[in-house]
Amino acid sequence: MEPTILVVDDEPNALYTLSQMLADEGFQVISASAGREALEKAKKHSVELVVTDVKMPDLNGIDLLNEIRQIQPDLPVIIMTAYGTISMAVEALRQGAYYFFEKPIFNHEDKFLTIIRQALKTRKLEQELGDLRREVMEKYSFPNIIGDHPKMQRIFEQLTRICETDKTVLIQGESGTGKDLIAKSIHFNSPRRHKPLVTVNCGALTETLLSSELFGHSRGAFTGAVKDTIGKFQAADGGTLILEEMGEVPLHSQKVFLKVLEEKSLEPVGSHRTQKVDVRIIVTTNRDLRQEVDRGNFRQDLYYRLSILSITVPPLRERISDLPLLVDYFLKKFQEGPRPVTIEPAVIEYMKTLSWPGNVRELANAVQHMITFCRGNRITMDDLPPSLLAGERPESVEGRGEINLPLIVSNLERKWILSKLQECGWNKERASRMLGMTRRMLIDRIRKYNISIPSERNH
Repeated sequence: MEPTILVVDDEPNALYTLSQMLADEGFQVISASAGREALEKAKKHSVELVVTDVKMPDLNGIDLLNEIRQIQPDLPVIIMTAYGTISMAVEALRQGAYYFFEKPIFNHEDKFLTIIRQALKTRKLEQELGDLRREVMEKYSFPNIIGDHPKMQRIFEQLTRICETDKTVLIQGESGTGKDLIAKSIHFNSPRRHKPLVTVNCGALTETLLSSELFGHSRGAFTGAVKDTIGKFQAADGGTLILEEMGEVPLHSQKVFLKVLEEKSLEPVGSHRTQKVDVRIIVTTNRDLRQEVDRGNFRQDLYYRLSILSITVPPLRERISDLPLLVDYFLKKFQEGPRPVTIEPAVIEYMKTLSWPGNVRELANAVQHMITFCRGNRITMDDLPPSLLAGERPESVEGRGEINLPLIVSNLERKWILSKLQECGWNKERASRMLGMTRRMLIDRIRKYNISIPSERNH
């Protein structure tokens, strides 16, 4: 559907002619002969652009602009008049008009239509950007950090306070635990949420590129530096800079961070001019930086500057009670068909016995695998990824409390039976010999564990 334009002019001939011209160009047109009438129509109808005259008896064009900005701040308004002055144009633009156009319009019809299309395109881009911003802020809201375990609840309490401050934050945890999600959630729930968010992977930068990438460089600073270029710190000015994998930065390169963290100022490579930056720093690492300091791999003075506020994200094996919640979240996130995908309780119980070295990221991959290969809309043990069945993985037990030993033993037995059946091409005789049991015992176990044999599935 073509965009709708509200045209406002108290001169009937001018109103009709302009409305007709825009209609001939394919636009939907709503006309109003007075400012108050236009304001009511702007409230009642979905309008993408307003084109209004300045001089009208009840509500002039500038006042109409201000009234519209109160109800729809992002609605572009083009002001037109036959009595234009420079001061009037400046005032209209200062009040927020998209453009100030002098009548008669028809002397510059092509230019006028070009400006109309530019205004509509700008509004569409701003709406898309707003939708994207809302989507991103929703994605990184606290409810999307899944966890009921006490360790996660403690993190939620910390995040509430951390978001209210502007201090540097250190987030530590194994790979795949969700450090990036937490870092971005801090930004999008802080007063800097509408300012830039810039991420840089420090571990991927060579020593020669580190300073240039972070602080920028001036023209001629090195071979290939053909123009002045800003760095990540300048790009994040006013917002947040996430420094990923800080623990991978070599010891001799770590000193470049000290001045900018302490004084919030920097010098681009090849320049002697100091620049001030207003940036909140969030650091993530899969290393224990305190231990790295003790081992002589990380500067102690840098560690103290980075760890003003510190969060340690627990690995999945230390909050295994959250696994059902995470699986349910990923099932809803990754399902593609109209019917919801469910999972057998036995699968959940088996997954709770695994150590998950890849943490939440590995779990997300496993759920995607099972959704893709499950038959129907219910995930069974047969749908588990081979990587979760092959080889004996350490069982994970939360703390030193009670465990379900019969379930762990049953899952282990089922895993090996399934593995050997697959290895033998589903030949029961050969599989039973490899498992050290009779064929009858194997058949009993196949029935017990509801293992589906490919050659028998269609019978």
